[in-house]
Order: sequence, then C-alpha cells, then structure tokens
Amino acid sequence: MLWMILIWIHVLAAMFWVGGMLFFSIVLIPSLRKMPVLQRAELMSEIGRRFRWSGWISLGVLLTTGLLRLYSLEFQEIRMGGWLGTKLALIALMIALTLLHDIVLGPRSIQISRSAAAPHPLQRTVRWMARLNLVVGLFVVLAAVYVARGY
Repeated sequence: MLWMILIWIHVLAAMFWVGGMLFFSIVLIPSLRKMPVLQRAELMSEIGRRFRWSGWISLGVLLTTGLLRLYSLEFQEIRMGGWLGTKLALIALMIALTLLHDIVLGPRSIQISRSAAAPHPLQRTVRWMARLNLVVGLFVVLAAVYVARGY
C-alpha cells in the first residue's frame, strides 16, 4: 500500500511539472501575444515566480520519490543502460535547463524586457529553452513508461 502511494505521489508531481509547462506553452503564452510588451513581461514575470516555487517543489518530490524507488529495488533489478539510463540522463538535462532558465537567463530576460522597447535576442533564447525543456520533459515521461513496463 505504501509503495502505491509513493508511485501515486511521483505521478502527480510529474503531471504537475509537465502539465504546467504545457499550460505555459499552449495556453498562456499564445493568449498574451496581443498584450503590450511591458505588460506581458510583468505578467509573465509574476506568473513565472509563482510557478517556479511550485515547479521546483514538484521536481524535488519527483527526485525524492524516484530515488526512493531506485533505492528500494534490489541491485540485480537495476539496469542502468536502456530506458532507465536514458530517463536519468534526460532528468539531468531537464534539471540543468531548468536551472539555467530560472536562475540565469530568465531573470536577465525579464530585466531586459522591462527596459527595452524592442524584443531582445535573449528573450528568444529563453523561449526556445523553455520549449526544449518541455520536449525533454515529455521524453522523460516516455522513458518512464518504458521503465515501468520493464523495457
């Protein structure tokens, strides 16, 4: 029973993380395109700050529950190659992209957008980085399905 609750919490955290990124890219960003640049930057900054904390909490929950799952497996069952290795590599990439986006480039992009009249190339980089992170997150989910099925 406890094992199923752990998996359930892991899946909920993954849903929150990937679902939040999907919401940003499919719903929020397109609906803000007609908004004036300064207003859009302020709104994105506020929403990003609110999502950042909950997103990092969900990543922490994912890491914790995932490590508990790995730890509980017997050594013979762990195959670091194949889909598990792919999943772990993608998770590392996703965390690196998230750190770069949230701590380094995102805040710089917001500062630039508040002072610049025209779009800055860094803003485009941050948008593409967020999209790449979403794609990586979707592939983490795919790898997780293969790992769960024993491939």
